[in-house]
Amino acid sequence: MKTILIMLLFVVVSCGKESSPEGRSKIRDEKLQEKIDSLKLQNEQIMKDIRLIKKELNIENK
Repeated sequence: MKTILIMLLFVVVSCGKESSPEGRSKIRDEKLQEKIDSLKLQNEQIMKDIRLIKKELNIENK
């Protein structure tokens, strides 16, 4: 009985996302996508700031 309970415990623990290569790659991909999204937002803000600076300096975009 004890052995069965221990086996069930291992089965439950080993079913997590982190336990399989596919699960780990999905987690990695999700984190990478979050970073990409963050960089896109930062880039948009930088471009907006550059446009504002150009406008203040009266430099037209050619």
